[in-house]
Amino acid sequence: MRIRTQLFLMAAAVLIPVVLASGIAIEKIRDGEREAAMRGLTETVRATALIVDREVQGSLSGLKALGNSENLDMRDFKAFYRQAAALNQMPNVWTLLLDRTGTQVVNTAVPYGTPPPAPIAGDRAAQVIATQQPLITDLLLEPITEKLLTSIYVPAVAAGGNAFVVAQAFSVEHWKKTALHKELPADWVVAVIDRNGRFIWRSHRSDELLGQQAKSELVAAAAASHDGLIRHNTIEGIDSYDAFAHSSLTGWTIAVAAPVASVEAAATRAVRLALVGMLLALGAAVLAVAVFGKRFIAAIEGARAGAEALGRGEKPQPVKSAVAEVTELNRALVDAGTLLDAERRSRQAAEAERQHLLTNETLARETAQAQNVAKDQFLAMLGHELRTPLAAISGATALLEISGPDTVGAARYLDIIRRQNSHLGHIVNDLLDVSRLMAGKIMLERQALNLADCVNSCVDALRTTDRAASYRIAVQSHPVWISGDSSRIEQILNNLLTNALKFSPQGSEIRVSVHDSGAGLTSELLQRVFEPFVQGAPPANRAQSGLGIGLALVRQLVALHGGEVQAVSPGLDQGSTFSFWLPSIAAVQVTTARQGTVLPGKRRIVYVEDNADARATMAELLRLFGYEVTEVADGASALPAVLAVQPDLVIMDIGLPDMDGYEVARGLRADPGSSAVPLIALTGYGQLRDKEAAAMAGFDAHLVKPVDPDDLVATIEGVLARLTV
Repeated sequence: MRIRTQLFLMAAAVLIPVVLASGIAIEKIRDGEREAAMRGLTETVRATALIVDREVQGSLSGLKALGNSENLDMRDFKAFYRQAAALNQMPNVWTLLLDRTGTQVVNTAVPYGTPPPAPIAGDRAAQVIATQQPLITDLLLEPITEKLLTSIYVPAVAAGGNAFVVAQAFSVEHWKKTALHKELPADWVVAVIDRNGRFIWRSHRSDELLGQQAKSELVAAAAASHDGLIRHNTIEGIDSYDAFAHSSLTGWTIAVAAPVASVEAAATRAVRLALVGMLLALGAAVLAVAVFGKRFIAAIEGARAGAEALGRGEKPQPVKSAVAEVTELNRALVDAGTLLDAERRSRQAAEAERQHLLTNETLARETAQAQNVAKDQFLAMLGHELRTPLAAISGATALLEISGPDTVGAARYLDIIRRQNSHLGHIVNDLLDVSRLMAGKIMLERQALNLADCVNSCVDALRTTDRAASYRIAVQSHPVWISGDSSRIEQILNNLLTNALKFSPQGSEIRVSVHDSGAGLTSELLQRVFEPFVQGAPPANRAQSGLGIGLALVRQLVALHGGEVQAVSPGLDQGSTFSFWLPSIAAVQVTTARQGTVLPGKRRIVYVEDNADARATMAELLRLFGYEVTEVADGASALPAVLAVQPDLVIMDIGLPDMDGYEVARGLRADPGSSAVPLIALTGYGQLRDKEAAAMAGFDAHLVKPVDPDDLVATIEGVLARLTV
């Protein structure tokens, strides 16, 4: 099937539903226009009824006010005449005063004193006085003016309320001016019909039809319903839609008639416009099919020629078509020819790239092997570093068991255990610190520090150890203030000094800039000396060589403080110099207060720990400090023990066998008998998230095993002092 035929079919497939939908829409338009016209009729009727009611209500209000006039009480009818004349809208509205017999006492339509006509409203006056309710008349003839009019009668409250009736007369001309809508179409008829079916006013042929009976079908429909819409022939014989409604105050019927031809005219015009638009759309579609079909055929022919050229191995010629997609197709064919040539060249580049990747893969494999060797070396070194202090601790413990704690060498053995235990703690802390630094989980607790004091304090502490016994440590310092974490600054200094001692011969001088005169560093090692697990080869007789993580910690901790660290060495056996820089701050005035000695006294402590050896040694240590200790082996027994002992404080491990320490702490805080007891966590979990979890569970302090006894006592007394303030 050719393109032009397909385009015609496509246009037909689109236009046929459009035509059907347009037909439905046209009918909807016709109905909508008719309904809009009917709504207009109804709204006009209601608006006219409201206008009539507004006029009647205004008259009622004025007549009621006039009926309260004190001039009636005094029978001053001349003064009352002047007062009543103020309500007139001459020549169409005037005011009257009637007595009980219906005789006109005052009539503002004529000069005061004009003799009244014979009474004709006696029945109406008597009814109003008897019922004390207003009366609105249908169309009637006024005897003095001899005009057709409507009247409103209201009982006068003055003069006893049963002597007079105040009335107002409305000529038909008044209703013409009031009810006529000037903006209505000229062929619409508006009429006001009284309760007897007679025209009070009509917009067409008013003079001729005034007082005549309205169409019987309209009168009958109005009598049967408060409002509605009928279709009938008007008095002129015009087929019309006639909407009607009643005035709520008078009971009159308000009717508006619109010729059917006028109502249907707008709908007919809308339908005609819709049909013209649909025909124009059909013509445009046919023309578009003819024009665009020709363009499409030419564009497809150009694309076919390009595809044939490509099939022959030739590069197609660029052709610009009137159809953008076909132009893109031709460009794609041209690009395909270009790509065929480029593909041949790319094969050669791919071969070179594969060779490059092979080289990189070989290098990566060699690097991985080197890293694997470094890992094995680190694990071997870690085993050596851990076994050495463990062996010393094990040997000292065996000697204590054999010789007893009261022998001469017991103190020496205890010192070995204490020193090697501290060394183990240092190894574990360094490993944990490296892990935290790599994960970005170390937080600094900054304060103003004098760096000179930190250096002197660290050197003084190091001089007391056996490690520094054979060395001279020279310090040149001047007060320099920084914002830093005191424990981390001490760790930086201690690692640098320990590294200098480790690689310097005994008897040499260590100058704190930091500088040593030891083994020195090669240029290759200088580039990697601050990486984790990297260190120079120790001498063969070196007892401890370390894990190669101290300098990595130094670099990370200095960086956290916003500083830099550098290592310099002239070469092997020529010593090394390590320097670091930190941002300085203004000097801070520091005042010190005298510290009193804390005496714990006889405080009761419940100690929860599942490891029997750890529990026994820590409990005995606490007793040596003067505390009364109750030992608990699991979490389930903690709450009963606390309720029974009523301790001053609870020390608890976190990793208990039956439930963790956090759960036990929450249970203690929830029980009224133990909710106020201070809690200290003593655990091997020492990361920041562990401290946060302990605080959330209700612990007042967090200590990491192994803990220094003095730090433990200080924490206990600090917590108790803080909670008793």
